[in-house]
Amino acid sequence: MLGEETFHPDTRALLAYGRALAGTAEAPKKGGADQVLERLFVLERTSDGRLPIRTFGTELVDIFGRDMREHDFQRFFLVPDLALVNALIDACTAANEPGILRVTAETACGKMLGAEILITPLKVDHQLGHRFLGMFQMLGGESFLDGRPIQRLRLGSLHPPAAKAPKGMRLVVVND
Repeated sequence: MLGEETFHPDTRALLAYGRALAGTAEAPKKGGADQVLERLFVLERTSDGRLPIRTFGTELVDIFGRDMREHDFQRFFLVPDLALVNALIDACTAANEPGILRVTAETACGKMLGAEILITPLKVDHQLGHRFLGMFQMLGGESFLDGRPIQRLRLGSLHPPAAKAPKGMRLVVVND
């Protein structure tokens, strides 16, 4: 992924795990991303297009002000940003690899901090639907929020996985 050296070290560690899960990279060294467990969440993409949050780490409960399980992840974004977020999730699904959103997290009173959100597909039983492991990585420090909970996420940039050519397709030329 172009520019990935600029991501937070914890984001890079989970990026390596996501690639290992997809089978496109070696498994990282043990302990590489253990410190991120309380910043993890799981999304489900439902057949009607919603993205309910299924699990939510305790560190996230602190910065979002409550446990966001069953909350629709899409409700954090404005409509124009949401189209791009869904496009990133589609790209992650198609490539079976992680992608990253850089966002500005905002409180109701306008306090802000930068963050990265890593999203990677999970291999689960098809009865559970499409699930994604996510990590919310703060970049500027929790103190910028002044103890107020995050209400909205504004998209700054997208970092999708590299697109892969479809398997089993051939180019056929017919000269008439």
